[in-house]
Amino acid sequence: MEIEIVDIADERLFAIPVMECGEPLVDVAGSSIVYGEPPEYPETAPGYRLVREGVLSRLERAQAALPKDLHLRLYEGYRSPQVQARIFSAQLARTTVSNPSYTQRQCFSAAARLASPLYTFEGNMILPPHSTGGAVDVEIVDRTGNVIEFGMEIKDWATVGPERCATGFPELVQAARRNRDLLVNVMSKAGFINYPREWWHFSYGDKYWAFVKDRPHALYTGVELTRRPV
Repeated sequence: MEIEIVDIADERLFAIPVMECGEPLVDVAGSSIVYGEPPEYPETAPGYRLVREGVLSRLERAQAALPKDLHLRLYEGYRSPQVQARIFSAQLARTTVSNPSYTQRQCFSAAARLASPLYTFEGNMILPPHSTGGAVDVEIVDRTGNVIEFGMEIKDWATVGPERCATGFPELVQAARRNRDLLVNVMSKAGFINYPREWWHFSYGDKYWAFVKDRPHALYTGVELTRRPV
C-alpha cells in the first residue's frame, strides 16, 4: 500500500491552531552542531544559524546518537518570510519553464512541494516552517567537513530532479540509502519529523509536526527577526 505524502503546503495544515510556547531563537554557534556558510541568498546570513531553543536541544540529542567522527551540520534553520517568498518565486519560475503543459495551478502545486509559499493559490495565508524557527535543513559531514554520500547535497536541490530529493528515492547507491536512513533515524529519535519530499528537512513544533504527530496544536508561530540573538 502506497503511503500518502502530505505536502508542506497541504490545506489540512491551515486549520491547526498554534499555541506559541515562547521559546526564544538561539544560535547554534558554540553548541555541538556545526554549520556552513549562509545558504541560498545573502539575506539568509542574519538568521540561518538560529533555531528555537527546543529544536537546538533535540539537534544535540541527534548529534550524540551519531557514530564517532560524524557530525550533524546545519545548512539552514530560521528563514525570514521575505527570503521564503523569494525562494518560492524562483522555484515557481523553474517549474513553469520545465513543465510547459502545466496550468498555473499545477505549476504552483508542483513548486510548493519543495518550497513553501506564503499564500495558497487561492490567497490564503501559509505559515512557512522555516519562518517559525522549528524547521531545519541538515546533513551529515565527516571529520574533514565533507558531506557524506546522500545521492546529492542539499545545495543542489534546485538543479536535480525533485524525485531525487525525496527521502525514499529508490535509485540510490547503497551508501546513500544507508546514510539517508541514518539521518532520519537519529533525527526521528530526537523528536523531529522528516518531510518525505526532502531528505534533509526536519521539523519540531511547527504545523507539519503537529499534523503528523496528531497533536492538537503547534508550538511555534512565525517569527520576525528584528535583531540577532546574543
